[in-house]
Amino acid sequence: MEEPPVILVTAGYDHTIRMWDALKSTCTRSIPYTESQINRMALSSNKHYLAVAGNPRVSLYDVFGTSEQPVLNLDGHKANVTAVEFTQDYKYLATSSEDKTIRWWDIYAGSCKRVLDNGSIVNDLAIHPDGRQELIISCDQKGRVRVWGLKRQEVLCQAMPQPDVAVRSVAVSPNGQLVVAGNNLGQVFVYRLTIDSSPQTGRIVELEPYINFDAHDGNKITRVLFSSNGLYLATCSSDRTAKLWQLSERVIPAPNGSGEEVVQAGAELVHCLVYHQRWVWDAAFSSDSGYLVTVSSDMRAALWDVSSGQVIREFKGHGKALVCVALNDATG
Repeated sequence: MEEPPVILVTAGYDHTIRMWDALKSTCTRSIPYTESQINRMALSSNKHYLAVAGNPRVSLYDVFGTSEQPVLNLDGHKANVTAVEFTQDYKYLATSSEDKTIRWWDIYAGSCKRVLDNGSIVNDLAIHPDGRQELIISCDQKGRVRVWGLKRQEVLCQAMPQPDVAVRSVAVSPNGQLVVAGNNLGQVFVYRLTIDSSPQTGRIVELEPYINFDAHDGNKITRVLFSSNGLYLATCSSDRTAKLWQLSERVIPAPNGSGEEVVQAGAELVHCLVYHQRWVWDAAFSSDSGYLVTVSSDMRAALWDVSSGQVIREFKGHGKALVCVALNDATG
């Protein structure tokens, strides 16, 4: 059987996982999920596995199978699972939870190999794209952005953009050099992530403030994510919009009047994506960064053309709020 080129999956509060034909906007497969709402999903890089984060279980499904039953259940979290992400080689899975922990799972063994105790509700996580570094970046309800070393299960560095303002989502750029965090006040904070190693000092990991901007006028940010090519940053919000940004640097005259020039970094709004009628919870870029899918409490998913900022397809069929989406259209 030839594999479909595009795997698009949506889920939320109607206890149903839906897979779509992205070109025809038709549902091709529906999987009941009766245990809880579904908070987040992730697709493995080979398209074969779908990880579903519920409350409190994580389940793995065979994307090309016919069974409605998961091929693996991962039990260990004690509360809502807030994020789930595969490693690039899909051997491991990272999850975060309202039980204040991050868990690292061995998929083939079907067991948890690491538990990181955060001490506060973990809202989101991202795995550093360079697997050799064995780093996880997390954000939490206390307003912290943390970089964890998996080997020793320790916090290597952390930042607190605004004390006691919950950071809702975190993302790492594809080249691993930038960390982006979005908080409950609509603000986005961009950090440079530096990793230095030497025999004398060992590994030193730092988060250096780089750019911060108000992305959604005081409204909660629900999700931040980079496009696959690293050129775009998407933000989703309770203000019913998603926005596309480009991070850039430009040379300007020094403010001290010395005649010298300085580099100023900032974020430029490319498109404000207006379509949804309620909160926009999640988004996913296509592998070529040319398209974006968003999902909303209005029970709809929308496919956007990134260059024009226009909706080119909509997906309807869910009976309650949609809060998560997963997309894999990579070829080769």
